[in-house]
Amino acid sequence: MIHLSVSFLAIVIVALLAILGLFTVYLFIQREREASFNKNRKSYLQRSTQLWNVYLFEEGLFSVRLVPRSRADVEAIEIIFLSYLKNIASPAIRLEIKNFSNRYLKEFYKKDLASKRWSTRMNALYRIADFGMDELLDTCRSIEHKKISKEERFQLLKIYSLFQPDLFTEKLKQLQDGYSESEYRRLLVLLDDDLFIRFFDAFQDWSLNIQFALIDTAAVRRNAPYVDKLKHLLSHNNAEIRIRALKGIYEIGIIDEIEIYLPFVSSDVWEERLMAAKIFKHAPLANMYTYLEQLLQDENWWVRSQAAETIAEARQGGERLQQFIQYADDEYAVDMAKETLMRKQESR
Repeated sequence: MIHLSVSFLAIVIVALLAILGLFTVYLFIQREREASFNKNRKSYLQRSTQLWNVYLFEEGLFSVRLVPRSRADVEAIEIIFLSYLKNIASPAIRLEIKNFSNRYLKEFYKKDLASKRWSTRMNALYRIADFGMDELLDTCRSIEHKKISKEERFQLLKIYSLFQPDLFTEKLKQLQDGYSESEYRRLLVLLDDDLFIRFFDAFQDWSLNIQFALIDTAAVRRNAPYVDKLKHLLSHNNAEIRIRALKGIYEIGIIDEIEIYLPFVSSDVWEERLMAAKIFKHAPLANMYTYLEQLLQDENWWVRSQAAETIAEARQGGERLQQFIQYADDEYAVDMAKETLMRKQESR
Protein backbone atom coordinates (compact mmCIF):
# COMPACT_ATOMS: atom_id res chain seq x y z
CA MET A 1 0.00 0.00 0.00
CA ILE A 2 1.35 3.41 -0.99
CA HIS A 3 1.44 6.02 1.75
CA LEU A 4 1.56 9.68 0.69
CA SER A 5 3.01 12.19 3.11
CA VAL A 6 1.09 15.31 4.03
CA SER A 7 3.96 17.47 2.77
CA PHE A 8 3.90 15.78 -0.66
CA LEU A 9 0.14 16.29 -1.01
CA ALA A 10 0.56 19.91 0.00
CA ILE A 11 3.17 20.41 -2.73
CA VAL A 12 0.85 18.83 -5.33
CA ILE A 13 -2.06 21.03 -4.26
CA VAL A 14 0.07 24.17 -4.40
CA ALA A 15 1.35 23.22 -7.88
CA LEU A 16 -2.15 22.65 -9.15
CA LEU A 17 -3.33 25.93 -7.68
CA ALA A 18 -0.40 27.71 -9.34
CA ILE A 19 -1.23 26.17 -12.70
CA LEU A 20 -4.88 27.11 -12.26
CA GLY A 21 -3.85 30.64 -11.34
CA LEU A 22 -1.62 30.99 -14.40
CA PHE A 23 -4.39 29.67 -16.62
CA THR A 24 -6.84 32.16 -15.12
CA VAL A 25 -4.40 35.01 -15.71
CA TYR A 26 -3.90 33.82 -19.30
CA LEU A 27 -7.66 33.77 -19.96
CA PHE A 28 -8.01 37.22 -18.39
CA ILE A 29 -5.23 38.63 -20.60
CA GLN A 30 -6.76 37.05 -23.71
CA ARG A 31 -10.17 38.46 -22.85
CA GLU A 32 -8.71 41.91 -22.35
CA ARG A 33 -6.87 41.68 -25.66
CA GLU A 34 -10.05 40.64 -27.44
CA ALA A 35 -12.02 43.43 -25.79
CA SER A 36 -9.35 45.95 -26.79
CA PHE A 37 -9.29 44.58 -30.34
CA ASN A 38 -13.08 44.84 -30.67
CA LYS A 39 -13.00 48.37 -29.22
CA ASN A 40 -10.38 49.47 -31.76
CA ARG A 41 -12.30 47.87 -34.64
CA LYS A 42 -15.50 49.58 -33.55
CA SER A 43 -13.64 52.89 -33.21
CA TYR A 44 -12.38 52.67 -36.81
CA LEU A 45 -15.88 51.89 -38.07
CA GLN A 46 -17.34 54.84 -36.18
CA ARG A 47 -14.80 57.39 -37.34
CA SER A 48 -14.25 56.13 -40.89
CA THR A 49 -17.49 54.73 -42.34
CA GLN A 50 -18.78 58.17 -43.25
CA LEU A 51 -15.37 59.15 -44.66
CA TRP A 52 -15.50 56.09 -46.92
CA ASN A 53 -19.00 57.00 -48.09
CA VAL A 54 -17.92 60.54 -48.94
CA TYR A 55 -14.76 59.35 -50.68
CA LEU A 56 -16.38 56.59 -52.76
CA PHE A 57 -19.86 57.94 -53.45
CA GLU A 58 -19.41 61.70 -53.40
CA GLU A 59 -15.92 61.81 -54.94
CA GLY A 60 -14.52 63.41 -51.81
CA LEU A 61 -10.84 63.78 -50.99
CA PHE A 62 -8.94 60.80 -49.66
CA SER A 63 -8.23 61.05 -45.94
CA VAL A 64 -5.16 59.55 -44.25
CA ARG A 65 -7.53 58.57 -41.44
CA LEU A 66 -8.70 55.74 -43.71
CA VAL A 67 -5.25 54.11 -43.74
CA PRO A 68 -5.14 51.11 -41.36
CA ARG A 69 -2.67 51.21 -38.50
CA SER A 70 -3.51 47.93 -36.82
CA ARG A 71 -5.04 44.53 -37.41
CA ALA A 72 -8.28 45.81 -35.88
CA ASP A 73 -8.41 48.55 -38.52
CA VAL A 74 -7.92 45.95 -41.25
CA GLU A 75 -10.85 43.89 -39.98
CA ALA A 76 -13.00 47.02 -39.88
CA ILE A 77 -12.04 47.81 -43.48
CA GLU A 78 -12.95 44.24 -44.45
CA ILE A 79 -16.44 44.77 -43.02
CA ILE A 80 -16.87 48.02 -44.96
CA PHE A 81 -15.48 46.72 -48.26
CA LEU A 82 -17.42 43.45 -48.18
CA SER A 83 -20.62 45.37 -47.54
CA TYR A 84 -19.96 47.59 -50.57
CA LEU A 85 -19.08 44.66 -52.82
CA LYS A 86 -22.16 42.72 -51.77
CA ASN A 87 -24.70 45.51 -52.12
CA ILE A 88 -23.34 47.85 -54.80
CA ALA A 89 -22.51 46.78 -58.35
CA SER A 90 -20.11 49.55 -59.33
CA PRO A 91 -16.91 48.99 -61.35
CA ALA A 92 -15.60 52.35 -60.14
CA ILE A 93 -15.98 51.42 -56.47
CA ARG A 94 -14.48 47.99 -57.11
CA LEU A 95 -11.47 49.69 -58.71
CA GLU A 96 -11.03 52.04 -55.73
CA ILE A 97 -11.17 49.06 -53.36
CA LYS A 98 -8.59 47.25 -55.46
CA ASN A 99 -6.21 50.22 -55.54
CA PHE A 100 -6.53 50.89 -51.81
CA SER A 101 -6.04 47.21 -50.94
CA ASN A 102 -2.98 46.85 -53.14
CA ARG A 103 -1.41 49.88 -51.49
CA TYR A 104 -2.45 49.70 -47.84
CA LEU A 105 -3.56 46.13 -47.08
CA LYS A 106 -0.96 44.20 -49.07
CA GLU A 107 1.61 43.84 -46.30
CA PHE A 108 -1.00 42.69 -43.78
CA TYR A 109 -2.25 39.90 -46.05
CA LYS A 110 1.26 38.99 -47.19
CA LYS A 111 2.13 38.34 -43.57
CA ASP A 112 -1.08 36.35 -43.10
CA LEU A 113 -0.19 34.07 -46.02
CA ALA A 114 2.91 33.02 -44.08
CA SER A 115 0.94 32.26 -40.92
CA LYS A 116 0.96 28.78 -39.42
CA ARG A 117 -2.77 29.05 -38.80
CA TRP A 118 -4.90 27.63 -41.61
CA SER A 119 -7.82 29.97 -40.90
CA THR A 120 -5.57 33.05 -41.14
CA ARG A 121 -4.13 31.93 -44.48
CA MET A 122 -7.60 31.13 -45.85
CA ASN A 123 -8.98 34.51 -44.80
CA ALA A 124 -6.10 36.22 -46.60
CA LEU A 125 -6.75 34.21 -49.77
CA TYR A 126 -10.46 35.06 -49.65
CA ARG A 127 -9.76 38.78 -49.26
CA ILE A 128 -7.13 38.83 -51.99
CA ALA A 129 -9.78 37.54 -54.40
CA ASP A 130 -12.59 39.72 -53.01
CA PHE A 131 -10.57 42.94 -53.14
CA GLY A 132 -8.79 42.23 -56.45
CA MET A 133 -5.28 42.36 -54.95
CA ASP A 134 -3.33 41.32 -58.03
CA GLU A 135 -0.06 42.64 -56.55
CA LEU A 136 -0.01 39.61 -54.25
CA LEU A 137 -0.19 37.14 -57.15
CA ASP A 138 3.52 36.24 -56.91
CA THR A 139 3.18 35.66 -53.18
CA CYS A 140 0.20 33.42 -53.80
CA ARG A 141 2.18 31.42 -56.34
CA SER A 142 5.04 31.00 -53.88
CA ILE A 143 2.89 29.28 -51.24
CA GLU A 144 1.91 26.62 -53.78
CA HIS A 145 5.30 25.02 -53.19
CA LYS A 146 4.48 24.53 -49.50
CA LYS A 147 2.24 21.88 -48.02
CA ILE A 148 -1.20 23.45 -48.37
CA SER A 149 -4.74 22.15 -48.01
CA LYS A 150 -7.16 21.30 -50.77
CA GLU A 151 -9.23 24.36 -49.80
CA GLU A 152 -6.22 26.66 -50.12
CA ARG A 153 -5.35 25.22 -53.52
CA PHE A 154 -8.93 25.78 -54.66
CA GLN A 155 -8.83 29.40 -53.55
CA LEU A 156 -5.55 29.86 -55.39
CA LEU A 157 -7.27 28.62 -58.55
CA LYS A 158 -9.95 31.24 -58.01
CA ILE A 159 -7.29 33.93 -57.67
CA TYR A 160 -5.54 32.76 -60.85
CA SER A 161 -8.85 32.81 -62.74
CA LEU A 162 -9.26 36.46 -61.78
CA PHE A 163 -5.71 37.72 -62.32
CA GLN A 164 -3.92 35.35 -64.70
CA PRO A 165 -6.30 33.30 -66.89
CA ASP A 166 -3.55 31.42 -68.76
CA LEU A 167 -2.08 30.21 -65.49
CA PHE A 168 -5.56 29.23 -64.33
CA THR A 169 -6.07 27.13 -67.46
CA GLU A 170 -2.69 25.44 -66.98
CA LYS A 171 -3.38 24.63 -63.32
CA LEU A 172 -6.87 23.35 -64.05
CA LYS A 173 -5.50 20.91 -66.62
CA GLN A 174 -3.20 19.54 -63.92
CA LEU A 175 -6.09 19.13 -61.43
CA GLN A 176 -8.87 17.88 -63.69
CA ASP A 177 -10.10 15.28 -61.23
CA GLY A 178 -9.26 17.20 -58.09
CA TYR A 179 -12.61 18.82 -57.36
CA SER A 180 -16.33 18.25 -57.52
CA GLU A 181 -18.66 19.46 -60.23
CA SER A 182 -20.08 22.19 -57.98
CA GLU A 183 -16.59 23.43 -57.13
CA TYR A 184 -15.69 23.69 -60.81
CA ARG A 185 -18.89 25.70 -61.38
CA ARG A 186 -17.76 28.15 -58.71
CA LEU A 187 -14.53 28.66 -60.66
CA LEU A 188 -15.95 28.80 -64.17
CA VAL A 189 -18.61 31.37 -63.30
CA LEU A 190 -15.82 33.88 -62.63
CA LEU A 191 -14.34 33.70 -66.14
CA ASP A 192 -14.93 36.42 -68.70
CA ASP A 193 -16.86 35.47 -71.84
CA ASP A 194 -13.81 35.10 -74.10
CA LEU A 195 -12.03 32.67 -71.77
CA PHE A 196 -15.24 30.78 -71.07
CA ILE A 197 -15.79 30.25 -74.80
CA ARG A 198 -12.20 29.02 -75.10
CA PHE A 199 -12.96 26.44 -72.43
CA PHE A 200 -16.04 25.35 -74.36
CA ASP A 201 -14.06 25.10 -77.59
CA ALA A 202 -11.78 22.59 -75.85
CA PHE A 203 -14.75 20.70 -74.40
CA GLN A 204 -13.47 17.20 -75.21
CA ASP A 205 -10.15 17.90 -73.46
CA TRP A 206 -11.75 18.28 -70.03
CA SER A 207 -12.80 15.70 -67.47
CA LEU A 208 -16.49 14.82 -67.15
CA ASN A 209 -16.94 16.95 -64.01
CA ILE A 210 -15.57 20.02 -65.80
CA GLN A 211 -17.71 19.28 -68.86
CA PHE A 212 -20.84 19.14 -66.69
CA ALA A 213 -19.78 22.35 -64.94
CA LEU A 214 -19.25 24.10 -68.29
CA ILE A 215 -22.75 23.21 -69.47
CA ASP A 216 -24.43 24.25 -66.22
CA THR A 217 -22.45 27.50 -66.02
CA ALA A 218 -23.46 28.38 -69.59
CA ALA A 219 -27.10 27.94 -68.53
CA VAL A 220 -26.61 30.21 -65.51
CA ARG A 221 -24.97 32.94 -67.62
CA ARG A 222 -27.92 32.87 -70.06
CA ASN A 223 -25.92 34.45 -72.88
CA ALA A 224 -27.11 33.92 -76.46
CA PRO A 225 -23.67 32.85 -77.84
CA TYR A 226 -23.69 29.83 -75.56
CA VAL A 227 -26.80 28.38 -77.24
CA ASP A 228 -24.79 27.38 -80.32
CA LYS A 229 -22.18 25.73 -78.10
CA LEU A 230 -24.87 23.74 -76.32
CA LYS A 231 -26.57 22.78 -79.58
CA HIS A 232 -23.33 21.15 -80.74
CA LEU A 233 -23.54 18.85 -77.72
CA LEU A 234 -26.98 17.47 -78.62
CA SER A 235 -25.34 14.76 -80.72
CA HIS A 236 -22.88 13.76 -78.01
CA ASN A 237 -22.65 10.05 -77.20
CA ASN A 238 -23.06 10.70 -73.47
CA ALA A 239 -26.77 10.92 -72.58
CA GLU A 240 -26.13 13.01 -69.46
CA ILE A 241 -24.32 15.63 -71.54
CA ARG A 242 -27.21 15.74 -74.02
CA ILE A 243 -29.75 16.10 -71.19
CA ARG A 244 -27.79 18.92 -69.54
CA ALA A 245 -27.33 20.67 -72.88
CA LEU A 246 -31.09 20.52 -73.45
CA LYS A 247 -31.69 21.87 -69.96
CA GLY A 248 -29.21 24.69 -70.55
CA ILE A 249 -30.90 25.67 -73.80
CA TYR A 250 -34.29 25.63 -72.08
CA GLU A 251 -33.03 27.88 -69.26
CA ILE A 252 -31.44 30.34 -71.68
CA GLY A 253 -34.76 30.34 -73.54
CA ILE A 254 -33.56 31.08 -77.06
CA ILE A 255 -35.00 28.64 -79.61
CA ASP A 256 -34.05 29.67 -83.16
CA GLU A 257 -34.49 26.34 -84.95
CA ILE A 258 -37.01 23.91 -83.54
CA GLU A 259 -36.18 21.07 -85.94
CA ILE A 260 -33.08 19.95 -84.04
CA TYR A 261 -35.20 19.22 -80.94
CA LEU A 262 -37.86 17.11 -82.66
CA PRO A 263 -35.87 13.82 -82.59
CA PHE A 264 -35.89 13.98 -78.79
CA VAL A 265 -39.68 13.54 -78.77
CA SER A 266 -39.06 9.87 -79.63
CA SER A 267 -35.85 9.43 -77.65
CA ASP A 268 -35.24 6.20 -75.72
CA VAL A 269 -34.13 8.34 -72.77
CA TRP A 270 -37.14 9.69 -70.88
CA GLU A 271 -35.21 12.69 -69.52
CA GLU A 272 -34.59 13.84 -73.09
CA ARG A 273 -38.30 13.55 -73.89
CA LEU A 274 -39.01 15.55 -70.73
CA MET A 275 -36.61 18.32 -71.76
CA ALA A 276 -38.17 18.41 -75.24
CA ALA A 277 -41.55 19.05 -73.60
CA LYS A 278 -39.97 21.88 -71.60
CA ILE A 279 -38.20 23.45 -74.59
CA PHE A 280 -41.43 23.52 -76.59
CA LYS A 281 -42.65 26.20 -74.15
CA HIS A 282 -40.46 28.62 -76.11
CA ALA A 283 -42.20 27.90 -79.44
CA PRO A 284 -45.75 28.68 -80.64
CA LEU A 285 -48.25 26.03 -79.53
CA ALA A 286 -49.73 25.83 -83.02
CA ASN A 287 -46.39 24.56 -84.32
CA MET A 288 -45.65 22.21 -81.46
CA TYR A 289 -49.03 20.76 -80.49
CA THR A 290 -48.67 17.55 -82.52
CA TYR A 291 -45.42 16.72 -80.71
CA LEU A 292 -46.76 17.76 -77.32
CA GLU A 293 -49.80 15.55 -77.84
CA GLN A 294 -47.45 12.64 -78.44
CA LEU A 295 -45.56 13.47 -75.26
CA LEU A 296 -48.82 13.81 -73.35
CA GLN A 297 -49.37 10.12 -74.08
CA ASP A 298 -45.86 9.12 -73.05
CA GLU A 299 -45.32 6.07 -70.87
CA ASN A 300 -43.45 8.17 -68.29
CA TRP A 301 -45.52 10.16 -65.77
CA TRP A 302 -43.06 13.07 -65.63
CA VAL A 303 -43.08 13.48 -69.40
CA ARG A 304 -46.88 13.40 -69.56
CA SER A 305 -47.09 15.95 -66.75
CA GLN A 306 -44.62 18.33 -68.41
CA ALA A 307 -46.34 18.06 -71.80
CA ALA A 308 -49.71 18.87 -70.22
CA GLU A 309 -48.19 21.82 -68.34
CA THR A 310 -46.54 23.19 -71.50
CA ILE A 311 -49.86 23.02 -73.37
CA ALA A 312 -51.83 24.55 -70.48
CA GLU A 313 -49.47 27.53 -70.14
CA ALA A 314 -49.74 28.44 -73.82
CA ARG A 315 -52.34 30.76 -75.25
CA GLN A 316 -55.52 28.73 -75.89
CA GLY A 317 -53.78 25.77 -74.25
CA GLY A 318 -56.76 25.12 -72.00
CA GLU A 319 -59.05 24.72 -75.00
CA ARG A 320 -56.58 22.29 -76.58
CA LEU A 321 -56.57 20.12 -73.45
CA GLN A 322 -60.38 20.18 -73.31
CA GLN A 323 -60.52 18.94 -76.89
CA PHE A 324 -57.94 16.27 -76.14
CA ILE A 325 -60.03 14.98 -73.23
CA GLN A 326 -63.02 14.58 -75.56
CA TYR A 327 -61.38 12.43 -78.22
CA ALA A 328 -58.31 10.74 -76.66
CA ASP A 329 -58.28 7.01 -75.90
CA ASP A 330 -55.30 7.01 -73.53
CA GLU A 331 -56.88 7.10 -70.08
CA TYR A 332 -53.60 8.04 -68.36
CA ALA A 333 -53.14 10.98 -70.74
CA VAL A 334 -56.77 12.04 -70.24
CA ASP A 335 -56.36 11.93 -66.45
CA MET A 336 -53.21 14.03 -66.73
CA ALA A 337 -54.99 16.60 -68.91
CA LYS A 338 -57.87 16.80 -66.41
CA GLU A 339 -55.51 17.21 -63.44
CA THR A 340 -53.56 19.93 -65.21
CA LEU A 341 -56.72 21.85 -66.13
CA MET A 342 -57.95 21.58 -62.57
CA ARG A 343 -54.67 22.96 -61.15
CA LYS A 344 -54.76 25.79 -63.67
CA GLN A 345 -58.31 26.74 -62.64
CA GLU A 346 -57.46 26.56 -58.92
CA SER A 347 -54.44 28.83 -59.39
CA ARG A 348 -56.50 31.64 -60.90
